[in-house]
Amino acid sequence: MKELDQASGLNIKSMIGEIATLFNAGKGTNFIYNITFPSNTHFDMEAFNKETYNAKEGKITARIFRLENEYGATIKFSGVQSPKFYQNLLMIDMGMPTVMGEMLLAKYRHKLNTVRRCVEKLNETNPLHFNLSHGQPFYESKIMRFLQACAMGMTTEDAWTGVYDAIECKAKANAPGACYHIYEQNRFLNYLLDSTYFEQPATNEDASHPGHVRPSAKKDFNYGWVYVEGGQYWLKLNLQVRMRDLSAK
Repeated sequence: MKELDQASGLNIKSMIGEIATLFNAGKGTNFIYNITFPSNTHFDMEAFNKETYNAKEGKITARIFRLENEYGATIKFSGVQSPKFYQNLLMIDMGMPTVMGEMLLAKYRHKLNTVRRCVEKLNETNPLHFNLSHGQPFYESKIMRFLQACAMGMTTEDAWTGVYDAIECKAKANAPGACYHIYEQNRFLNYLLDSTYFEQPATNEDASHPGHVRPSAKKDFNYGWVYVEGGQYWLKLNLQVRMRDLSAK
């Protein structure tokens, strides 16, 4: 069992001796984006996926960059592949699916890994047009709530009720009702924000036929390339969150 960040007094433990995964990837954790091009744009999807497959900056980053900067395309979050996971995100916050969609897009667009850096980028670009003039940390607060739910047991396919098993509940004799406590919650939330990063699982893309699933793929994440469905262009990005070993700094 390995402890992380012993100096802070907080840790997420892994029973197998490796850095813990806070939120596991799966086919259901794909975030789906609609791609729209300016009128009269010629786009050869097969050639595009092939040309960007071995890009130095990474194929997904290269694809997003070329779509937006070379073709003038708009990439807009559309939904989450798993309906149950989508519902779980709504349980945390009604705007959570869109916020997480923008977080993932920022990760690949700007080649960012840590959750903290992605939050900083969203504060800078403010893609959801929150009023940030009063110093309210909209993005940071929402992401912290997502990380807390993950740490407290939220998964992709089990319906999340919002009940935190790790919360300590005490009934005080001199209080009109129960008093709920999360021990040093603010420190815990900041620890999660500073100690996590977005990991990129295998895309399962076929190297000999980019833009298509590798026949021998053992997992079915299947994301990262442009595809056509219903006469429109789409892109999927996958969500996985892992803990960082802060003691290794």
